[in-house]
Amino acid sequence: MKLIILSILIVALCVLLLCFNILLRRKEFPKFDVGSNEEMRKRGIRCFKDEDASFHPRPCSDCDACERVTK
Repeated sequence: MKLIILSILIVALCVLLLCFNILLRRKEFPKFDVGSNEEMRKRGIRCFKDEDASFHPRPCSDCDACERVTK
């Protein structure tokens, strides 16, 4: 029984240490989505929706990508 409790405590401590950046720091969690990452936009990398919307002659009214391309 002591071994199980010790194992649970060690795993809980490891999880807390792995989540340190998310739980305790005030920094924003990094964005990995291609459309919302500033570094990817600086390098000219665009998401599929933006690429697809740029091929259409007029923007549609039901998607976010068309709104971002026209702005």
